[in-house]
Amino acid sequence: MELMQRQEQKQILSQSQRQSLEILQMPVLELQEYLQDRALENPLLELELPQELHLPDPAEHAAEETGGEADRWEATGSESAAVWDLPAGEMAGDWNRGGDGEWDRMATLADPADRGESLAQALHEQLLRMPGLTDGLRRLADYLADCLNENGFLEFALEDLAAEQGVSMFEMEQALYLLQSLQPTGVAARTLPECLVLQLAQTKDFNEHTVRLVREGLELLARNNMTAIARLLECTPAQAQAAAKAVRALNPRPAQGYGTGPLAYQIPEAVFRRENGQLVIELERRLAPRLQLNEQNCALLQQSGTPEAKTYLKERRAEAQQLLRAVNERESTLVRLLRQLAQDQQDFFLRGGPLKPMTLTQMAQSLGLSLSTVSRAVQGKTLQFEGKSLPLKRFFSAGVPVEGGQVSSESIKRQLLRFVQAEDPAKPLSDEALRAALEAVNLPVARRTVAKYREELGIPSSSARRRMD
Repeated sequence: MELMQRQEQKQILSQSQRQSLEILQMPVLELQEYLQDRALENPLLELELPQELHLPDPAEHAAEETGGEADRWEATGSESAAVWDLPAGEMAGDWNRGGDGEWDRMATLADPADRGESLAQALHEQLLRMPGLTDGLRRLADYLADCLNENGFLEFALEDLAAEQGVSMFEMEQALYLLQSLQPTGVAARTLPECLVLQLAQTKDFNEHTVRLVREGLELLARNNMTAIARLLECTPAQAQAAAKAVRALNPRPAQGYGTGPLAYQIPEAVFRRENGQLVIELERRLAPRLQLNEQNCALLQQSGTPEAKTYLKERRAEAQQLLRAVNERESTLVRLLRQLAQDQQDFFLRGGPLKPMTLTQMAQSLGLSLSTVSRAVQGKTLQFEGKSLPLKRFFSAGVPVEGGQVSSESIKRQLLRFVQAEDPAKPLSDEALRAALEAVNLPVARRTVAKYREELGIPSSSARRRMD
């Protein structure tokens, strides 16, 4: 009964709700372009654009942000981006930070210069080149690619994204599996173990030992405790060393090596400044587009007595009012978020101290909003502080939540088949190892369920598969 009630509450979002979320996610310049298009389509909308902007050259803007006093923005120090390849003794503590963005702390808050093609762009191009995809599946995969965080993880609950897009969980799962099949391997994972298992499945080291080490032994690996690893894996010291070497060769940050995409000047959402020992926040309304109803056109249409004109007026007015609500909600959400950020990071803004560790989940809880809403409010936005343009996302260590909810048997069977096809023929995976691998990719099932689905797929037992090869 409780599950039925939960499913009933997860209704597909209305078109107006989806529009509100889309507008919340837009930075100022993108919002301006979007509103211009809507105003051209709807005569009841009137858009007042900001005064002519003399935007600096992007290259000069990047040079300004990365030069001069850039060192001032080094908040808590930086660890090596190659921490994964350091000797195990120097890795201690890195494994238990979660697989989301904690691998190296923010070296600087200011936006770096463009470093080439972004991960999302690379994924979009791969999807364009894939033959036989339906427009709907490609659209959903493109959408998911844009939802990935800066480390290549998907930090939203899949069921929430399905509701936002007005599709079923099955369709969204299909899009996720499609995205996870692209390069770089491990992309679009929701947890660190899922990311690593997806990579293992593409190597000759995909076996019971490596899967179990990823699932249960990452902290032991961080401490280089080979004795404990051998005990955990119930194997010889040499086998434990081989498993550790294979896992260390994996990449916990699939987006590493990708750039930020084309560099463009961004209008900040707000300006933070110190004044008499206080932090003052000013919204940049001077540069933001202003939307309102065109009362003159409303009056003209109302004077027409034809049924068609009245219907047209009613529909356009409803569209205009919804758009105005969405824009106002965007501003209201951003104001709340910025005020909370200022309160939580007073030491940084007022005294030049280090950033207080904070996740998007914590911010969402503080504001009483969903993680999806807060993530969209942060995405692509900047604030200005002491002449620097600071991306909002740099104030957060974005957590990667474990996926919950119900999973279809078809999804489990598809992934089960992938794992069997990827296993080492000389060392086929047992049902328990397959169960652990499925759990690592957010498909938790009992071992007996694995055996049942394996038999339904016509896959022999591990011992039979070994005899067959």
